[in-house]
Amino acid sequence: MNRIPESFKKPALLAGCAALTLAFSATSMAAPIIMEGDYVRTAISDNGTLGYGGTTSPGLLHDPSGTRSWGSEDYLTPGTPWEMFGVKADQFGNVHNNNDWPSSIGSTSLTDISGGSAFDNHVLWSGTYGGMFNITHEYIFNDNYERIDILTSIEALTDLTGLKFLRAIDPDPDVNTYGSFDTINTRGGAGIAEEDFVNSQGAQTGLTLGLYTNSSIEHNTGITSSWTNDPGAYLAGQNDGNGDNVIGLAFNIGNLFQGDLVKLSYSYVMGETLDNVDIPDEPVASVPEPGTLGLLGLGLAGLLGVRRRNK
Repeated sequence: MNRIPESFKKPALLAGCAALTLAFSATSMAAPIIMEGDYVRTAISDNGTLGYGGTTSPGLLHDPSGTRSWGSEDYLTPGTPWEMFGVKADQFGNVHNNNDWPSSIGSTSLTDISGGSAFDNHVLWSGTYGGMFNITHEYIFNDNYERIDILTSIEALTDLTGLKFLRAIDPDPDVNTYGSFDTINTRGGAGIAEEDFVNSQGAQTGLTLGLYTNSSIEHNTGITSSWTNDPGAYLAGQNDGNGDNVIGLAFNIGNLFQGDLVKLSYSYVMGETLDNVDIPDEPVASVPEPGTLGLLGLGLAGLLGVRRRNK
């Protein structure tokens, strides 16, 4: 049975609920936005995480045939859904949002901007944490992508030190067909450094989900059996191997002074097997786009040099 991780047992839940009440006191909930291409179907929740929310479909669906034939397997929704992002700094500790748990970082907007985008699927989420930071995520993919590119921007509202960012997921591609929560988990790949790529494979299905970046900002990947939401474990390269474990990618940003902005680019990459995961051939980069900048006052807009699939 998929267990509740240590980081979400009762004391953490109580603290999370208190933070949630504070963060969301002046905000309203928005309906999740579904994103669908030929290979990928997901949703962006009100709290900025992947998935419609909890065990409701879609979590993260993947059709390697590219025919939008969404089977029963879902990387995210079985058992205890767990897809999260978190921010940590000396000034406020570790705050995070999770697909199926109380959230610390309040939502300010969730918008489908696909209509005015160069991409087939483009959703923008923004949030804030007290007077500490603003954060945005852009979720982007064309219909022929077997991945989701994510552009995350963090703006400091006060001087921040020891700033870190984490993205992590508990992948469950074999549960609905084979009843197994365990995955084969590895860091790195053929010609890809361990700090750039972490992946999980279904032992029966072979379905592969990974996190990848080629960012110039210091980063590392990890595999944790404790399902920790602390970016330090991933920055240390923790590797707990195969099992019902979490894979994650963390960035060590350092100091970010009031008014400054850091932009992070990374991807959830998928494949029918590890051998054909859709990893961008060129660096993922962000460029300003007037429509997006006008929407938020800060924004990330697109990707340069991403690979077109030839299927």
